[in-house]
Amino acid sequence: MKKVLLAAVLLSFSAQVFATEGINLVGIGPVQQGTAGAGVAAEKNSTWTILNPAGISKIKPEIDVSLQLFAPVRTITSSVSGAGEQEDDSIFYIPALSAVMDSGIEGGTIGFGIYGTSGMGVDYDLGRIGDMTSGMPQSYGDTMTELSVMKIVAAYSHDLGDGLSIGAGPVLVYSRLKTDMLDGMYQFSSGDWDDAYGIGFIFGIDKNWEKFSVGLSYITEQYMTDFDEYDSLLSGSINLPHQITIGTSYAVIPSVELYLDYRWIGWAHLDTLGEQFGWDDQNIFKIGASWDATEKLTLRTGFSIGNSPIDGDTAFGNSLFPAIIEKHLSFGFSYLIGKFNLHAAYTHAFENSITANGNDSAAMGMGNFGSGTEITMYQNSFTVGLTYLF
Repeated sequence: MKKVLLAAVLLSFSAQVFATEGINLVGIGPVQQGTAGAGVAAEKNSTWTILNPAGISKIKPEIDVSLQLFAPVRTITSSVSGAGEQEDDSIFYIPALSAVMDSGIEGGTIGFGIYGTSGMGVDYDLGRIGDMTSGMPQSYGDTMTELSVMKIVAAYSHDLGDGLSIGAGPVLVYSRLKTDMLDGMYQFSSGDWDDAYGIGFIFGIDKNWEKFSVGLSYITEQYMTDFDEYDSLLSGSINLPHQITIGTSYAVIPSVELYLDYRWIGWAHLDTLGEQFGWDDQNIFKIGASWDATEKLTLRTGFSIGNSPIDGDTAFGNSLFPAIIEKHLSFGFSYLIGKFNLHAAYTHAFENSITANGNDSAAMGMGNFGSGTEITMYQNSFTVGLTYLF
């Protein structure tokens, strides 16, 4: 167990995540991914520690591990670089490890998880702006960003009886950043790795009736230390936003459940991503379904739609942070073999394109610099996982 935990930690430190709800993944692990992240009121395994910790009181002791193969395709056609269309189709691997166990207190359950949850970035051959002295494309700066976020969640859930449970716990955050973006001194940033640390809290409520359930979870803003290497680029720390998820589940028949979730993410309330980079809040709607086709086989599907936090007003300034995905379609399954449950999921994020109108540069007194720059992204994701049931 110690070796598995160490491996997950090391992988999380090195994984670059191109997430799809702003900089957040649509779901953690293959069970959540299989319904496009829907199911805040339908706890299924220990990954609900980070989705709705109240629900883990209904999960028997288990360990979950998973690995996500993430294949985003990002393109930029900059109106000021002279480089034409550029594409980055790098593939990345995102781990997750979580567990649920009895607390020793009647009605109490403890959940623990370590997850790669968030990130963004690109790595192009030529710069977004170009060489201003010659007007030619350049390759020595303003070409790449990479932000990766790992979260460790430890939560306690208590079953209050009559189908009602509550849960809460701290969210510890480790973040890494490197970029060669042009900074406020009109110099290229170093491109070196820097680290930041932070903390927030998660709270959840879950109520079950015979066929119907409701769930709500709230994550506070996660306050981060500064990336000292990038003081001249960033106005402050890259805090992570508070968010609210509320949803319902309904058992049409004992073997079929339907899910409907709404999530609000408060990007605009952050000093750096909101104030400096101009991100908007997101409103995201999710629907999902699961079908216990046999005693061993469960099938899942889901769809998620929400607004991009970046629009034409902020597209050029964020063209190396292209968090623009709005729609996801997912499929997944689980198969029980003795004490092991095997999981797999596929998620497709539909292509979205945004064209800069120059308003972000105009606000800085630079006219409509960058107007006409187009950024595009679509994604494919494959996630596999294993649950061990005690």
